[in-house]
Amino acid sequence: MVEKRSDYRKRQKKSLLSKLKSSFSDDDSEEVDVNPDFKRDDSEEEPRRRPLAGDGQEFYQHNQSSDKETIRQEKSLRLKKRLNRAILIVIVLIILVLLALFHL
Repeated sequence: MVEKRSDYRKRQKKSLLSKLKSSFSDDDSEEVDVNPDFKRDDSEEEPRRRPLAGDGQEFYQHNQSSDKETIRQEKSLRLKKRLNRAILIVIVLIILVLLALFHL
């Protein structure tokens, strides 16, 4: 005998509800097989990093004063070059648009 569509739908709804209920249940009887290479080993902890004394200001102090001006000059030169390139590209594009408008 062939199963009726209504019976099939009832069975599907029941299984859907059971799946939904099981997904929200607190029963976690399913064990997950994890590769041992990816397991966290509690016995081997990384040594904690210790903070620098005095917030590390003496470490960074000599680099900041001498290089600050040179870094500022290098940045300004890079920005000038980029700005000049952008202006040149815009001028070339304007000329191309004007040639296309008046020539065609």
